[in-house]
Amino acid sequence: MKLEKYNKKRNFEKTNEPIGKVKNEGKNRFVVQYHEARAKHYDFRLEHDGVLLSWAVPKGFSYDTKVKRLAVKVEDHPLDYINFEGVIPKGNYGAGTVQIFDKGKYSPVWDMDFGLNKGHLKFVLFGEKLKGEWSLLRTKDDNWLLIKSEDEFCGKSEPRIKKIKNPFTKCEVQLATLTEKIPKGKNWLFEIKYDGYRMLAFCENGKVVLQTRNHVDYTEKFPQIVKNLKKLSEKFAFVLDGEVVAFDENGRSDFSLLRDEIGVNDSKIFYVVFDILAFQGEDIREKNLLERKKILEQLSLKGNLINSSYVLGKGEESFALAKKMNLEGIVAKKVDSTYNGQRDETWLKIKCRHRQEFVVCGYVVTEKNPILSALILGYFENENPVYVGKVGTGFNSKNRVEIVKKLKKIAKKPDFFENFPKFSHEKVIWVQPKEVAEIEFAELTKDKILRQPSFVGLRFDKEPKSVCLEMSHDRKNED
Repeated sequence: MKLEKYNKKRNFEKTNEPIGKVKNEGKNRFVVQYHEARAKHYDFRLEHDGVLLSWAVPKGFSYDTKVKRLAVKVEDHPLDYINFEGVIPKGNYGAGTVQIFDKGKYSPVWDMDFGLNKGHLKFVLFGEKLKGEWSLLRTKDDNWLLIKSEDEFCGKSEPRIKKIKNPFTKCEVQLATLTEKIPKGKNWLFEIKYDGYRMLAFCENGKVVLQTRNHVDYTEKFPQIVKNLKKLSEKFAFVLDGEVVAFDENGRSDFSLLRDEIGVNDSKIFYVVFDILAFQGEDIREKNLLERKKILEQLSLKGNLINSSYVLGKGEESFALAKKMNLEGIVAKKVDSTYNGQRDETWLKIKCRHRQEFVVCGYVVTEKNPILSALILGYFENENPVYVGKVGTGFNSKNRVEIVKKLKKIAKKPDFFENFPKFSHEKVIWVQPKEVAEIEFAELTKDKILRQPSFVGLRFDKEPKSVCLEMSHDRKNED
């Protein structure tokens, strides 16, 4: 069988290369793939008699008619290989990255079977980069020579690998809806809910841009993450969605720790990636979640780049483990969901403890705490600030000073907060609602006031006007 050798060399449970099947399509196509395996080379393939005749060309193509390039004949490949790009995992035959360099149609100058028997193929290529007449001459065994023929195309500079760019440079992030009910069934997957900065990474041709969900550039804040992404982007173009986090001694993501480590110890900061939105110039947001997860695996993230793990159809067990480990919660995602950049019920978050962002509307000082006693918190409803309570715990001497330093710059008159209560026995300094604080709390009262709130940290990645009261869709349905 023509593809027996190809199939024997591959374990298709471990490689995403196409299974070898002979197809007589007779379209006279060709493809050249740049292959970063143990030794970098180009793979030249010509469609003939239901398969792709294949040669490994170590130095690639030359338009100089005097240059003879070695081309080693290898096993025939299936026609489906003509569109193959990606990563062949380590431990597999030909392990490494594969990128399409050029493809198109070809026209044999004389009969292909005659040329194969004679050891001399002559053909004209009609590609984007490779054009004109070429020859393959067999010298000994599987060794052939690839030579450019004299024509109007010879003498041109050697073709280079085309730089691939991402199809977009900005997008809206997919948001999860709060719920108290854990969905059941294998059409849901479950991940840890991480406690850090939500971050998109736009990476191509050695260049990286990190953006928050509000499109703020955070590239300079995380140099080690950027360094590793740059190295990866020299092989691929991609857009990632994930969370920048710092882990405590128990392996839990800790937002306060992350804030402390920024600009201090970059080696303790990680980028946990849970989605990929574009790959090799293609927008893949319309592919289903499991397809995107499979594509993400091709990047083989390592070091401080982590591919977020997930389980299928074990929501109750995942939530129980998250509570046992004192995590923030879990995220449930429909396996067939596309990435639409909205908040809907295809992504759900189930929290082990109550936590969300609120807008800082002012602060209180007292004789006991003359710098900062409490923050006055609110959220936006129909573009108007609504009072939700005060928070007076969770501060330390360092962050009290840092917070007040920021707030003093945005002090204002209290007329914007007419629906807020009066604090007659305390000194209140009102501020413009420009700062966002992460707050942990026991529950909301019937009047929607925080019970037992505790300050976690200020957030720079959230737009204040986007902060609303986060109610689970279960409670909304009950109301």
